[in-house]
Amino acid sequence: MARYANSIRQKIAPKFHVSKALSMLAVLVVPVICVPSITRADTIALEFVPPQIDATNICIARPPDAEVVALWGNWDGLHLPEGSQDIVRRDIKRLKQLDAVTWLPKIEQMIARLEEVDPRFAGSNALISRISAMEAAGAFEELRSLQLIPQLATQSDSLSPRFKNLLSWYYRDGVGVERNIEFANNLLIEAAYAGNADALLSLTNMTLEGEAPTGWDVAPDLATTMAFGALIGELDSSICDRASRIAREYSNGEIVEPNIQLAHDWFRFAADLGDSNSAWKVAEYHIQAEGFEKDNDLLLHYLTQAADAQLPYAQIELGRLYESGALVDKDLDTALSLYRAAATAGERPALTRLAIFLERHEDTYPNLQSEKQSVLEQLNTRDDVSGWVLTRLANNIYERDGRWAGRDQAMTYLERAATLGDLDGSIQYATGLIAQNNTPHDFERAVSILTNSVALLGNATPAKLLYGAFMCHSTDSPRIAEAQFWSTLEETMATRNVEIEAGDIWQLSRNDDPLTIARLQSHALYGSPTALANYLKHLEIDTSYGPEVLAFWEGYSNQYAFVLEAIAEIELELAQNPQDRALAIQLLRHQYAQSGGQAALSLASALLDYADETNTNIDEVIELLQEPASRGVGSALRILASLTDTATGGQLTFNQYADAIDANGDFAALLFAVPFVDDQTRAEYLQRAAGIVPCNYKNVMSLSNTFQQLGDTEGALHWANIATHLTGENPWAQTDLARVKLDLLGDEGAPEALALLEQAVLTGDPMAQTTLFELLTDSTSSVYDPTRAATMILDAVDTENTDVLTRLLSRVRSADEFAQAALEDELDFPSILLTGALSGDAFSMRAYAIYRRDNAASPTDMTESTQWFGRAAEGGDVTAMTEYGYALAFGMGTEANLDNAIYWLEQAADAGSEKAASITSLLNLNEDI
Repeated sequence: MARYANSIRQKIAPKFHVSKALSMLAVLVVPVICVPSITRADTIALEFVPPQIDATNICIARPPDAEVVALWGNWDGLHLPEGSQDIVRRDIKRLKQLDAVTWLPKIEQMIARLEEVDPRFAGSNALISRISAMEAAGAFEELRSLQLIPQLATQSDSLSPRFKNLLSWYYRDGVGVERNIEFANNLLIEAAYAGNADALLSLTNMTLEGEAPTGWDVAPDLATTMAFGALIGELDSSICDRASRIAREYSNGEIVEPNIQLAHDWFRFAADLGDSNSAWKVAEYHIQAEGFEKDNDLLLHYLTQAADAQLPYAQIELGRLYESGALVDKDLDTALSLYRAAATAGERPALTRLAIFLERHEDTYPNLQSEKQSVLEQLNTRDDVSGWVLTRLANNIYERDGRWAGRDQAMTYLERAATLGDLDGSIQYATGLIAQNNTPHDFERAVSILTNSVALLGNATPAKLLYGAFMCHSTDSPRIAEAQFWSTLEETMATRNVEIEAGDIWQLSRNDDPLTIARLQSHALYGSPTALANYLKHLEIDTSYGPEVLAFWEGYSNQYAFVLEAIAEIELELAQNPQDRALAIQLLRHQYAQSGGQAALSLASALLDYADETNTNIDEVIELLQEPASRGVGSALRILASLTDTATGGQLTFNQYADAIDANGDFAALLFAVPFVDDQTRAEYLQRAAGIVPCNYKNVMSLSNTFQQLGDTEGALHWANIATHLTGENPWAQTDLARVKLDLLGDEGAPEALALLEQAVLTGDPMAQTTLFELLTDSTSSVYDPTRAATMILDAVDTENTDVLTRLLSRVRSADEFAQAALEDELDFPSILLTGALSGDAFSMRAYAIYRRDNAASPTDMTESTQWFGRAAEGGDVTAMTEYGYALAFGMGTEANLDNAIYWLEQAADAGSEKAASITSLLNLNEDI
């Protein structure tokens, strides 16, 4: 730590001589006269500056509270420790300030022992100490019953001015005795005339309030000057307390005009004489820098003095400077040492700061997890524990034991955190209640907590959770109206995630898309890795922002984890060549080096996706996946199972990671495990999965498919019905759901499937059009409509949409004979097939060839049929290869050509055509077949 010599202080010469003030005191003892009551006067303009004295440690340094507590907590009460009796009196005062109720019995023992060994302390000193301790402890009834105040009053004539002042306030406030204002005033005036500074200042304040007692007529400015002079007094060990009193008067401005500079100077005077509390006050003034010019050298000097004296609040503040690198070189080790020292007293601020430091810098100090846990547990023992402490304790349990193995213990902490109003804890507790969903009461309680978080705490995140709760997680989901309410609120608050494809980032314009960009920026400010990555890419593309803006956001993103991973995924999506992808994968490797297992899954997936370009080592991929798999990450488990060179890869992978899945398995891991566990465990895993399923189409349908595979149609339908409200405007999801409904319900689901497909077709999705055509041409279906199916073909012809046309024509061939006949009645198939064939579609060529062959009326028809078979074969159509080879072998529509026939029949046979193999065998063209 930095050390600064006391010589840097600028001495200020006094403008008032203390000796002159003291000499006036005797003159002021005058006959008592009445002073009329007046209204509150202005404060006194008095510039009373500290004397110029060389810095030296005169004041007795107060030990840290922890030492005081430890010393007297272990004291047997029989004999005083060795050392100065002044120190014992000082510790009585400090224990009274710390916790008078707890320490009162011990304080009474300390007073009794002092009386025995120090005759000077016996009598009024001991009596005042007892009264003061009982007053601080609130033992007013006992104080009154013991008649200690009246006992002290019997000695009033012989009491010192300081004790007279104290006695006057007991009688004024009625502490342990009946109130007696007249007696109190007389005592106060006597103490003031005797030079007691507290009495002088009290009477001055009463005068300014217009309530000066009879017998006091000293001018306020003179009385204040005398009081300040009396406070200075002798240069003894109590000078710092008295100088600090003057500083406080200038700080609070009740009697003298507020003067921050003079308050600072008097605290600095006391600090230079060895008072650590005053050193802290000086540092505070420079930290706040209100009313005078800040001096960082002085700040560090006095802050270091206070921290060296073991003042916890000074240690915390100095620790902040070393942690942040403000005013001093950044030094985390020194910051940690200061926080640890401050925390030894067990007080909440220091323990809190130490806990936050250990959490914030856990990557730098990975071996201090047990210390962080210990600090949090210390905070948890306090009556004033904060909710965030309980939330972190819960998260530590989850991290240590797993989300399922540690659930009961963690939920106990989270329930308390929610009760104390911690937002994160409230959300986690509500999420936990929803996940376990044992009773309707649990669900409604969770809804209440989340609703309160939105309404009272102004937080929007729970709105998304409430939408998911009503749509997916209630036992009677989907609850559409309630889910829609929270979805609308999320949209109104502009907190819905900004869904944007990487390719669309190029199209974002400040002029055309200001709202989208503003929402993207807002989510980036909240630290969303995906939003930060998208916004950084937008700034990189749109150079009108300027390099300074891009530099700011690049720096801002550095404080958040996994931004590099999100950037890499965007770059992979945008990559146009292997070089671009290699750079993106390198970013993932860098993120993996920084964060370890968190990025392992993304890196492994990228290496597999582009294995041909990256020369992927499968052993490296397996090693990458083992860490997330050991944490129960389902995606990693599925990839590992797929990489196992055996049909039982899933079982082997499950066996290896069964304990991790049971303790901490995520949604995907639980579904992965379903085929490999017994019925009881399967039911439990499905219940867990239902409680945490991400409320989106993909995951809800994966749960539906799992139930369907288990033969549980009711369960499959439940989740499929929820998925109906999650398709959005996604044609793939609408088409997929239509097929699922048909699989689950048969023809009963046809009307709903038809409605879903009609929505999907509006987007122009070709797969949706094909599936709709199949449904319309199923003659067994209640929605069978060949006329409408024919219209779809005609529309494709009219719009020259050959892609759709060829898809539809391929389905005509697979339709049943009734549907085919109906379509032939509706359409001019030869011209439609010819249109497809002329477009270059191999299937249409083959279909048109078959049509010409089956309806041949002349050799020309057969010739054209064979020619179209040849074109289709060259286009890769396996059936056409077989038919073309057959025609060449037997000279149908062309001259026989056995060599060419063998070539095409072998091509078709190699592609899996049994008919081609059979023809070749019959002709004895290939003896190997």
